[in-house]
Amino acid sequence: MSSSGGLTASLIPCCTCGATIAPNPSNQCASCLATIDISSVVRRGPGGGDLTLHQCRQCRKYDRGGDGRYFVHLEQESPEMMAVLLKQIPALSGKGQQSMRRSHGVEALQLLDSMFIWTEPNSMRMRLMLTVKADINEAPRTVSIQQRVKVEFIVHWRQCPDCTKESRQRTWQAIVQLRQKRSDSDGGSKGLLILELAIARNAELRKHILQVQTKKAGFDFYFASLDKARHFSQYLAKAAPMRMKTSQQLVSEDVKNNTANVKHTVSLDMVPFCRDDLIVADKHSKGVGALSGRMCLVLKISSTVHLVDASPSRSSDMKTCFSDLHAENYWKGGEEKSYRLLLSSRRLIRFVVLDLELCVDKKLHRHENGDTNHEESEKLHKGPSCSHTKYALADVEVARESDFGVNDETFRCVTHLGNLLAVGDTVLGYDLTSSVLSSGDEWSFDNAFVSSFVMPDVVIVRKVKGIGLIAEQNANTGGSAGNPKAKSSASKKRDRRLQKEEKKQRRLEAAAARMGLDTDKDIHFDEEAFDDDDAMALNETILKEKAKLEHDIEIDEDLAEDLETVERELRFIKLADEIVRDEETPNSK
Repeated sequence: MSSSGGLTASLIPCCTCGATIAPNPSNQCASCLATIDISSVVRRGPGGGDLTLHQCRQCRKYDRGGDGRYFVHLEQESPEMMAVLLKQIPALSGKGQQSMRRSHGVEALQLLDSMFIWTEPNSMRMRLMLTVKADINEAPRTVSIQQRVKVEFIVHWRQCPDCTKESRQRTWQAIVQLRQKRSDSDGGSKGLLILELAIARNAELRKHILQVQTKKAGFDFYFASLDKARHFSQYLAKAAPMRMKTSQQLVSEDVKNNTANVKHTVSLDMVPFCRDDLIVADKHSKGVGALSGRMCLVLKISSTVHLVDASPSRSSDMKTCFSDLHAENYWKGGEEKSYRLLLSSRRLIRFVVLDLELCVDKKLHRHENGDTNHEESEKLHKGPSCSHTKYALADVEVARESDFGVNDETFRCVTHLGNLLAVGDTVLGYDLTSSVLSSGDEWSFDNAFVSSFVMPDVVIVRKVKGIGLIAEQNANTGGSAGNPKAKSSASKKRDRRLQKEEKKQRRLEAAAARMGLDTDKDIHFDEEAFDDDDAMALNETILKEKAKLEHDIEIDEDLAEDLETVERELRFIKLADEIVRDEETPNSK
């Protein structure tokens, strides 16, 4: 016993090692309490084995509950991953683990902190550092201790239910049949390509597709449920106009349990038109407004088909030249009987614009090779920020690019691309004078159009990006119509050097002009054109000017320095010209 200030404290021996200690609920010293191993309790997995975490080899999802039913995507060392790992530790979950903890002398466990320990990504291991508080012995002799424990998880492969269904046969519940049937040899590949790009941009949509099969004029997409198939179909309907039909087939049924296995089929029929197609809208067709009984161009494809008049009159209103064809109007309006595909984009040929007249308020603005001024060039549409509208009616004179410079055959037509074209541009269009059409198309020419329709010789579709043929010919040095040869790296360096020398020459000429040397008005005299008296007078004048210049140099030091700089630069330029001349001489040979 010991006393201090009238208070008495009792000391007892440790029940394990016999050391003298102050009384505590466990009657053990700190050294003996530290020998209690909590890590063996925390590291113990289900059934006494190792702690494991299951991951799907194909989709890389992790088993969230440990029973193999729910797999989720988890980022490495994320809070979600930490929560899943802590749930996999039986000692912390507290379900059915009381007897196991009591066998090690632990009444309760409390998690205080947790953190990840870095491991090699390919090691199939995950390590945690846990701070755990444990209650030792039974009440009323319970004492709390705190320890830091390292826990390791072993990652094993396990196939998730979704991947299991994909690997089995005949597990799909819905199929989407996408088709585009065209009468030309193009086969609908251009329209289906747009949908392929739309699907490629949406990764969230692709992960629900179980399988894709290529079919004639389309594709088959397999899904695990009808809801996913409908969601996929609605997404495609926003990218292209199409008709949707849903049907179902009974595979098997269980009358006692009132269950059935039903396969669903979603049929998607696309409108058989693509961008830049030339079609004929019958005069009895409905749904295209003022374009009924006329020839139309497919301007754009979205949820509807955007059409424009292929041969408008000069006095037409620009607003009446455009119309939208919805999928319902196409399928209910007679399909190919009312909307016939005349020519596809494979029949496009190149033309050169020779003349252009805008049809605006009956005032014609002519653009020709020699009289195109700056104000008229600014009237072209240059993008969304431009103040001018994109489309305007114009009377255009064109010639085939293959015939350009060979014969004088030209064509005139009215187009909607007036604000996009200029003289010399290259355009793509349909040549109706040399096109070979089928008998059905010829019948359409005679019976499908209204009386006011005038058959054009050429239909301009769009402008070709880049410089025109005329501008390209003017750019070529020899005036030939062929493409200029690509310059080598040495030629490009020589051109840059010459440009730099020309810039320096202009700077020197400006310096000489400031000094009073008028280089632009130098006069070169021919001594043979003068007699002896004139020659003597000229020599006297030159001597006087030379003496005056020497006198100015003596009294003006700045003038002398500038003159010396000019002479040195002129000698350098002369030497550079000789080097360039020597390099060009072997190439010319």
